Amino acid sequence: MIKEIYTRSPEDPNYVYGVYETEDAIEQIITKIKMILGTRQGQVLGDVNFGVSIEDLVFETRINKFELEEKIRGQIFQYLPEASKYKIDPKVSFGKAEGYDYCIIDFFINDTKAIGILIK
Repeated sequence: MIKEIYTRSPEDPNYVYGVYETEDAIEQIITKIKMILGTRQGQVLGDVNFGVSIEDLVFETRINKFELEEKIRGQIFQYLPEASKYKIDPKVSFGKAEGYDYCIIDFFINDTKAIGILIK
């Protein structure tokens, strides 16, 4: 079994203190999803298509939730081999709060919410 670095932060409600690496497949998928979302296209030498450029897309006024979900889904199927074994489904919602706009992206793995990402 391959081990991955444990990337949950102490602010995460599912954080486990003292864990530095994980063999859990769901945790590994979550780590890879974070990497895809946190990478701007063109930043990876040798693969200019890797990454979602999420912050750029979220605040792009011409993109809707369905287009953003498809963009994320495309990256998942292209770059996560686990997508053939697990059903990974992003759900996007946009909203407005006092003084700012936000986007929430919930990721469901095999129909169970695995992680939620807030972008504001």
